[in-house]
Amino acid sequence: MPFAYLRKMRAEEERQRLLSSRSSSSSFSSFSPSSAPVAGSPNRAIKIGLLAILIVPILLNLPWFHSALGPSGMPDLWVRPTSEASTIAASAARPECYPVSGEEDFKFCEDLHLIPGSEQETVLISCDANRAGWNTVMGPLNSPETRGGLFTYEYSTAAEQERGKAVKVELRGFASEREFHPLGFSLLGPSEGGGKGRRLFVVNHGKLRSSVEVFDLKQPEGGKGWEAHWFKSVVHPLATHTPNSIHAISDRLFIVTNDHLFARRPGPVDSHMVPLLSHVLFGSFNVEGWKSFLVESLAKVLHNRRVAAILAHIETLLGLPLGWVTLVELEEDGKARAKVIAKGIPFANGLVLTADAKTLVVAATTYPGVWMYDVVAPTPTSFYTSFPTSERFAWDSRLRLQTKLHLPFRVDNLAFASYPTTLNSTDIFSGHALLATGHPAPLKLIAMSRNPTKKTSPSWTISITPNPTSSKMGVGDEWEDKEAPLPAHHFLLSHNAQWRIRTLLQSTGEMPSAGKEGEDEVNVASSASAFYRPYAGWDRGGKDGGLLMVSGLYCGLTACDNVGI
Repeated sequence: MPFAYLRKMRAEEERQRLLSSRSSSSSFSSFSPSSAPVAGSPNRAIKIGLLAILIVPILLNLPWFHSALGPSGMPDLWVRPTSEASTIAASAARPECYPVSGEEDFKFCEDLHLIPGSEQETVLISCDANRAGWNTVMGPLNSPETRGGLFTYEYSTAAEQERGKAVKVELRGFASEREFHPLGFSLLGPSEGGGKGRRLFVVNHGKLRSSVEVFDLKQPEGGKGWEAHWFKSVVHPLATHTPNSIHAISDRLFIVTNDHLFARRPGPVDSHMVPLLSHVLFGSFNVEGWKSFLVESLAKVLHNRRVAAILAHIETLLGLPLGWVTLVELEEDGKARAKVIAKGIPFANGLVLTADAKTLVVAATTYPGVWMYDVVAPTPTSFYTSFPTSERFAWDSRLRLQTKLHLPFRVDNLAFASYPTTLNSTDIFSGHALLATGHPAPLKLIAMSRNPTKKTSPSWTISITPNPTSSKMGVGDEWEDKEAPLPAHHFLLSHNAQWRIRTLLQSTGEMPSAGKEGEDEVNVASSASAFYRPYAGWDRGGKDGGLLMVSGLYCGLTACDNVGI
């Protein structure tokens, strides 16, 4: 009996084994790729994950990418009228624009500022007629030999219907064999410059490297016009890597933006790229061992023009936050020391410092908008408080990011109105309106840089002032910029109720418009900088509004009378 039972159990186990093997064989024979989760699922998950990594950031930043295409609905040319334009005498108060004429090389202008203390109110303008052949920011890099120049324009005579011309500034003591391609510049007053002249700092993009050229701007004795007497060149890896805009604090201290980490035209490998990369990667100019090997190898790669151009283009198109602001001090021995005071800025471009030296505003071009920083001064002492206000931005000062303000275009340069536009002197700008000028369609600007005679790019200038109420929009409230053909609020990535944004000028840049009295053709393309002189306090018969001038990066200089703000 026990043996029979054991035989029966073994037979049952054998039968179960045979059934199991037949089931496995049947499953194997009916196998197909679509029913195999083991091998397919991990690969599919990886693909989906990689796709999500690429697509999700694009979807989240879709408004940013859309803004790069530029707006539709811009006018051929629109300039903000004054409040008087709505009265009976509207025809006399309408804005009237005209091109500022000059010599043949007075074109492709970047920056303009008031010359402080000039007898006839005069602006200084930086232009480069060879920008289509040499542009270290957007390219090309073909021919650096033909120089750019500085020009002056007495706008006070133009306001009296005695329209003048822009006059070229003679460069004295600046070697004739050196390249001169001015971009941003900054001027000090006669007393601040340490002499009879006005200390002038100019960003210069040469063939092999960039520099800040220091001049003394003077009027020749018994003569007319202006001369720039060269004083020295300033070169430093942190300050003149990709310098763009500059603000002079004193004759020995200035602030400069560097717009890119990846330079289209890098400086020399040993004296520039190696110390720069050492500081960026390891926080020191002197590194040893494997760090030194890494830095030197990377410097050689980035110095390759083809690699440099590709990386610079990627940095621009993707809006990578790799720009910075540098504080530079000129020492008694002629050397310069520099330190980075703000970084992580996407395309750090124009900058301005408020009159009380408490706020620094930087154009973050590809943000797009402006970033405002509180200036954290060193601990005040009796010695420190005796400084002029303009010099209270000291070497030990620090910056603290306060506000990021979106604007409706890629901001190029910033400026304050030359005189207060409101009676409110307690606001952050001391009653001065902040002017921001730039490019609504960056892709069109890139195309224009390749062929400025056949392509064009829109222009946009706005004013920014603190909102005294700082309250959110209520139901039925009207936007500040509702009069503009393309109101600014229609093209902002975000709104900030603490600030008022109003359009001063808009233009497609495509068709010349009839100018002052219908006698001039006005073409405002690729706007770069603006200057505004309110009529208040000026002998203009108590008129409202002011004079607006806008420079074109691949255009000339346009002036408009009777402009509201």
